[in-house]
Amino acid sequence: MLCIRPAAASDTPALARVFAAAIETKARLSYGPRERAAWVARGTPARFAAMLGDSRNSILAAQVAGQICGVAALTGDEVSLLYAAPPAPPGTGAALLGAVETLARERGLPGLRLCASRNALSFYLRRGFTILAPALRPLPGNVSLPVCLMAKSLTP
Repeated sequence: MLCIRPAAASDTPALARVFAAAIETKARLSYGPRERAAWVARGTPARFAAMLGDSRNSILAAQVAGQICGVAALTGDEVSLLYAAPPAPPGTGAALLGAVETLARERGLPGLRLCASRNALSFYLRRGFTILAPALRPLPGNVSLPVCLMAKSLTP
C-alpha cells in the first residue's frame, strides 16, 4: 500500500535515486542524453539534504513496502518537485500531487504553479493545470531544458 509522508534527512539517497530513475526513464523520448544528464546532476543527495534543511520547502516521500518510490515538494506556491520511479505503483504521481494540493489548501494558497517538462505536460493538463508560457530551465553545463510554465487554481 502506498504511503505518503514527510521526507526525512535519512531519505536523501533514495530521493536522489528516484529523481534520476524517473528522468532517465520517463524523459528519454522528450529530451536528449545531454539534457537528461544535466537534469539528473541537479538531484544529488546533498541537494535534497539542503532542500530538506530549508524551511521554505515541504518535501513528501511516497513509499511502498518500506521503499521510497516517489518524491514531491511544495515551495511557496510552486510544485517544485514531482517524480515517481519507474517501478512505482500506478497512480503514485497523482497521489503525490493530491498530497501537495492538500498541503497548499491547508496553507490557504489560492493556486499552484509549476514548471513542467515535456514528458509531464499531459499529466498536469489532465489534473487541471493550464499552460501559461513556454520557458527554458537553465541546468548545469550550460544546458537549457525546454519546459512549460503552468498554473492551477485551488479555489472552487
